[in-house]
Amino acid sequence: MSETNSAGPGTSGTSGTSGRSGASGMSGMPPMPAWPRGEEDAPARPAERPRVVQLAVYLMYLGAALSAVSAIAVFGSRDRLANDAREMLRGQKQPLTPDKIDATVNTSLTLYVVFGVLAVALWILMAVMNGKGQPRARVVATVLAVANVFNTVLTGLSIVGLALLLTGTAAAVMLWLPAARPWFTTTRRLRV
Repeated sequence: MSETNSAGPGTSGTSGTSGRSGASGMSGMPPMPAWPRGEEDAPARPAERPRVVQLAVYLMYLGAALSAVSAIAVFGSRDRLANDAREMLRGQKQPLTPDKIDATVNTSLTLYVVFGVLAVALWILMAVMNGKGQPRARVVATVLAVANVFNTVLTGLSIVGLALLLTGTAAAVMLWLPAARPWFTTTRRLRV
């Protein structure tokens, strides 16, 4: 006499149905898409690094090498730095003693080397992180390339500066080409 629904709650059995056949049978409409559940639902990442990303990474390593050459080459321009120090000290109406000029030159050399080492480290960090497909690294590399353009405009153009400008700009552009996009695609999970 008593018919039980052994299918369990939330499923349709023989008794208790009201004529609805579920989401797939509603007037020919497609089913609703589901949220990604994990790594298995994530878009497939390319097995190999795309060629444009690999070229951008190589260009970043070239930028690191050029930055190192630039930092080392400043030691060959000690006379130019001494002339610049004299002009700066005259402009500040300070005495032009040899000790003061040497101290200014040594400070300039130290700053060039420190910023050169930082530039090399940034180039290498961007190459490694973009090589791994980190989306934020692509954005940071682009911001650094734009900053390099402004720096070059403000400080003047040298041969190494032009090479760094072209290298950084080309690498940044390559990272945003359509062929590179799948490498940087990540699954964003809903956090509650």
